[in-house]
Amino acid sequence: MNQPSPYVIRPMEPGDVPTVAVLERLSFATPWPASSFLYELNHSQQSSYHVLLKPDTGEAMPVERGWRRWLRDLLGRAEGSRVIGYVGLRFHSAEAHVSTIAVHPDWRGKGLGELLLLTAIEQARALGSSVLSLEVRASNRVAQALYRKYGFHFGSVHRGYYQDGEDAWLMEVDVRRETYGARLNVLRQALETRLRGQPADVGQNSRDTL
Repeated sequence: MNQPSPYVIRPMEPGDVPTVAVLERLSFATPWPASSFLYELNHSQQSSYHVLLKPDTGEAMPVERGWRRWLRDLLGRAEGSRVIGYVGLRFHSAEAHVSTIAVHPDWRGKGLGELLLLTAIEQARALGSSVLSLEVRASNRVAQALYRKYGFHFGSVHRGYYQDGEDAWLMEVDVRRETYGARLNVLRQALETRLRGQPADVGQNSRDTL
């Protein structure tokens, strides 16, 4: 996949998990523990996870080895990491499902959630999936608008899906259509233009959850 500058998306590695766990706690009321991500990476053959890296400013990053790195990983601290987002996919037969997607609060509203979503869609297509689905809060109009932009439509309601009792909407899109591929190309070009044109420094006044 072509990566829009200056951001990079790559497969998640075990060393990313402490940072991902921090982002998970910042993003969700009922976060997954680090052990869940490690299990998915090490044992599941039906899942795939990617991380989003913030722009490289060229500054040297400290290299930690031995007990210092072990202690940092144990505490789940995110110092020195460029990871600011992640997305997970699970596969079953010819269907794919977005299991999780999140962007650090300081980096939301910049199109990065859209970049992660596009990555998930393109991977599902590349692996031969016919349908891609996801859950979204019934009240999250911003996320719903983004998903509709990429062709997702309402499928069903999962009553009381979230811990606070809110319903989830299941949304789906048929990713195998040739016309859908052309649509993705247009959306990717527009997103790349947006991402290339924004500065690396970001503020904390975003309203988007992605």
